[in-house]
Amino acid sequence: MGIKTFLKKSRDVIIHPSFSYEKNYKSDIKAAWLGFMVALGTWFLGGSCSLIWVIVKGAGVYQFNMYFYLLGILGVLVGGIAAGMKSVGRGWIYGLWVGLMLGTLGVIVNLELVPELYSWVAVARQLFVWALWGITGGYIGTHLRGSRVQEMHSSSEKQYKKGSTGH
Repeated sequence: MGIKTFLKKSRDVIIHPSFSYEKNYKSDIKAAWLGFMVALGTWFLGGSCSLIWVIVKGAGVYQFNMYFYLLGILGVLVGGIAAGMKSVGRGWIYGLWVGLMLGTLGVIVNLELVPELYSWVAVARQLFVWALWGITGGYIGTHLRGSRVQEMHSSSEKQYKKGSTGH
């Protein structure tokens, strides 16, 4: 297949506008910010609901700090998925940013609450683990977005073929 044939065939391919790889820094920042807000909201909402449940039920809690840590990981995963779905290109990078931002916020909160129990190793471990979960969420979100874009692309191709035959 020659260059002219390739160019002629490539004109007929419909590419969805959200699937372009142009550098759009405003949408990059929006993707990371959306992921961070979703992660923070998940963390805060889960923590608030569990605190209310403990107060209302009078249940004893032995490892409440570990529970908040796991809620933070869940928040980072959900936020990474949201950032990956919103991103234009590589979603795992935005998931990484979500993990680092929420991990840093979590470290600051923990250092304010109990400064004598935290060490630099614990800080590094939390940032590392939450960054990995953010990368995982961004990767999942990119694939969820990719399947959605692929479905939109295939339906627009069907519509294009239907319209070009004169039906």
